[in-house]
Amino acid sequence: MKKQLAVICTITLGLASSPAHLLMPSQLPGYYVNINLPAAAPASSTYVARPDAVWFGDINQIFARETDAVIHDIETGRTFEMRRTFGTNHADVEPLTARDAEIMYEIWGGHSWDRRAVLVYVNGYIFPGSLTNFPHAGRDDAPALSTVSNRSGGFGRGLNFDAVKGNGVDGHMCLHFAGSLIHGSNRSNAAHQQRVAEAAEYMRNGK
Repeated sequence: MKKQLAVICTITLGLASSPAHLLMPSQLPGYYVNINLPAAAPASSTYVARPDAVWFGDINQIFARETDAVIHDIETGRTFEMRRTFGTNHADVEPLTARDAEIMYEIWGGHSWDRRAVLVYVNGYIFPGSLTNFPHAGRDDAPALSTVSNRSGGFGRGLNFDAVKGNGVDGHMCLHFAGSLIHGSNRSNAAHQQRVAEAAEYMRNGK
């Protein structure tokens, strides 16, 4: 049984409990937006909350490469924007601007591999996710997918996995969803999946 919550936009959640804790990006504490994203759409928009969505064959198609999203850090309530630029087993993402990167680093307290539970607002959907903010495998000062040395995160020489230029970030970050895998090993990461589960639980119950 789907319920609808009348806020600035409509959020539809296929659950029995009321999603009163789920807000549109512009209602979130510390909301910051740079561009006119679908996630920051006008009042006529509808969002579908998908706490049970999985990566392969589902989120992977909706959150396609070159798609922008609003990221809501559940613990702090702060938001920033990222773009999916690479990744197959999970989403490789980059902050859209230097300001987005600044907000992100403020949340984590600098570069960190720590996983944080997040909500991802993208193309009319809200998905639970797990994000790290340690940039790796790229350089902001070189063209995307060119072969470069001294890639961030100690990745050495190889393809430059940095597509968003001028954001002050060398490389990209990892954003995981339910069922996503680590690149290289093709294995699930328990720490990421735990954070995804926490985000999904927040979507259902607000805690």
